[in-house]
Amino acid sequence: MKHSLYIKKLLFHSGVMRGVRSLLPSPGVRILRYHAIVSAADNYYASPSICLSPTIFEQQIRYLSRHYKIISLDTVADCIETQTPFPAKSVVITFDDGYQDNYLAYQILKKYRATGTFYIAAGCIDNAAPLWLFEVIYLVNSTKAKVVTLHAAEQSHHFALDDTRLRQTAIRKITELVKSNDLDTRITMLKQLKEQIRDVRDLDEKCAQVMLSWDQVKEMADNHMTIAGHTMTHLNLPNAAPEDALHEIQSCRKRIEEETGRPAVHFSYPNGGNYDYYNDTIKEMVRQSGYRTATTSKNGISVLASDLFALERIRITPHLSEMIYQMDMEPLVKP
Repeated sequence: MKHSLYIKKLLFHSGVMRGVRSLLPSPGVRILRYHAIVSAADNYYASPSICLSPTIFEQQIRYLSRHYKIISLDTVADCIETQTPFPAKSVVITFDDGYQDNYLAYQILKKYRATGTFYIAAGCIDNAAPLWLFEVIYLVNSTKAKVVTLHAAEQSHHFALDDTRLRQTAIRKITELVKSNDLDTRITMLKQLKEQIRDVRDLDEKCAQVMLSWDQVKEMADNHMTIAGHTMTHLNLPNAAPEDALHEIQSCRKRIEEETGRPAVHFSYPNGGNYDYYNDTIKEMVRQSGYRTATTSKNGISVLASDLFALERIRITPHLSEMIYQMDMEPLVKP
């Protein structure tokens, strides 16, 4: 891993990557997938794997604004629908979830005259409802309990919390368990978790600081940012009852349009990883709900032949050289 990163840094700083970008530009569009923009010292609400410090984020945006053309998802949709080539070296900046720190990301984008798409869990904005991912992370990391047990589908699941490593494993496994079940089961499991973790008394106070406000979202929309759908409560759609999945998809769009006064025609499927987080049925629900595109967490560059409702994105890393390698070099070496 270290050896691979060293090589990528060497290729980046030597100018090789820039040369490849000029001589062999990719015909596709690079849709970048960000989440939380927060330093490690200030992060209590998101998985460290999806966090980027504000300093590193600004470094990346500064570089991208100088060496690429940052475009909107509307332009991506126009190109795919008409089979018109994407602008050369085009990039789309996207964020999932709607964390409060995305307001700082918006300010940095504005500083560099760049635009971005913010996929928000609309029912959690203004902290109207807690983001369940935050609840799991904060409860498990803050409790003095040594073990918790959750019951789902007539099975008992035990999670040891004796040290930091075990807590991180528990968070990952509890999150996977919640995503693998429907909405009612999610509600039940979170209730079980809170009943067993009673020593964390500032959950509501911390929760009130996690998500964007509608005033912030409205300001972002008024300043050339795209506000897009990410369901109401970050529900894993394929495991939900059909009526719950449809409600999450449709109500999200309706709420965004009511609050911003602007169309919400882009969508991002919540979750990702080695389990189903979208399928043909969910894609059709999104299409029929009036969205124009939907993005995934599948790593790759989107091309003119890409499915508008299964657009690939590029996973963000804190290392600029590694990210640029994914954008410019990897498409050339992949079969």
